[in-house]
Amino acid sequence: MTDKIDYDFSSLQGIFQRPEPLNTFALERMERVRHLLSDYEVYNCPPYCKQCCYGSILMSYSEFTYIMLYIQKNWSPEKIKKFFQYNVGILQDNGALLCPFLREEVGVEHCSIYAARPLICRVFGTKAAPCQEPVEPGELQENLFYHAYNLLYYGNDNFIALDLDGEWAVFEAPFALWCLADNSGVTRSYLRTLLEERKDSFNAVLYDCGQNNFFVYRGGTKVIISK
Repeated sequence: MTDKIDYDFSSLQGIFQRPEPLNTFALERMERVRHLLSDYEVYNCPPYCKQCCYGSILMSYSEFTYIMLYIQKNWSPEKIKKFFQYNVGILQDNGALLCPFLREEVGVEHCSIYAARPLICRVFGTKAAPCQEPVEPGELQENLFYHAYNLLYYGNDNFIALDLDGEWAVFEAPFALWCLADNSGVTRSYLRTLLEERKDSFNAVLYDCGQNNFFVYRGGTKVIISK
């Protein structure tokens, strides 16, 4: 039996209704990122390889919003329902959250949202995030990567995070955790309890509002990563 986070993701409703200014912001920022990287997204990956699709794929709230808009526009309601029922929240053997958009059964085109994929997926295989496979990385300078990163993670000179309970906020997270954080007060409370009980943030970067620092859980320990 596949191990999953103990939550029925198909019951979520709040993640499909989002303030229009947020939708507009996410669309505008992601389009700017796509334009910024358009001349550099040249990969030399073998078509069968999906090595960088494993592990907890992290994204900003802007990217999560953009993906939600993309699937609502391009997928049928039936496909979306099955996706949340069967794909979201699956845990790998090492405890990491499996990317729900990875199509492991296909030989090529492994990503079901390739046009809307997050920034980290756009730079793997380039010089900004070279692949572990013996391939020649595509051209992409680090300054362009950080420019794109800032567009997605910051607005009006402030970082973008989603408040959980006035004490913690989510800054960067895998798709499944954003679903819980963006749905309702009940699921936000469930998410905080899940993270604290497991002492595992699935590589998500959280913000402690009272201590004014960013942290992750690693190996059962809360690790401060910046102030």
